[in-house]
Amino acid sequence: MLADAGLLTPNGTFFAELIAFIVMILILGKYAYPRIIKAATERDAKIEAGLRAAQESEERLAKVQGQVEQTLEEARTQAREILNRAHQEATGDAAEVLAKSRVDAESLIVRARTEIEGERDRAIQDLRAEVANMVVSASERVLGSAIDAKTHQRLIDDALTKVGDNPGAKADKN
Repeated sequence: MLADAGLLTPNGTFFAELIAFIVMILILGKYAYPRIIKAATERDAKIEAGLRAAQESEERLAKVQGQVEQTLEEARTQAREILNRAHQEATGDAAEVLAKSRVDAESLIVRARTEIEGERDRAIQDLRAEVANMVVSASERVLGSAIDAKTHQRLIDDALTKVGDNPGAKADKN
């Protein structure tokens, strides 16, 4: 009797296995697969939100760098104008007025440079703080959980290092 039964010969076991398989597919289809698909969809949405946040951060960074460059150029122009005025005044007056004009021009240049440096430093600090906040926010969105203090500090330090290595930052030194 056992020799007559082949692999594809339908018998009681075959039908029991077929029914168990169909019941398993129905249970998985009703309970497990929707949850798996929902989790995958939520994960994709979180990743997409993180990527959007990173793109927005890059755009804001570029905008702030442009503003810093514009401020620096305006300060340079003002410094040139101050120097030109000081030179014109100096050539029209006697040696005493010439010496006084040079002192005034130098103090204006020092003050202008101090203001430029202060403005640049404030812009860089604001930029770093905003980038750090965006990195932490994007990281929390991507990871889907809160970040502990140690990881938070490491992410901030990494972001600030990257901002410091930016070619725009090298232009500020010139």
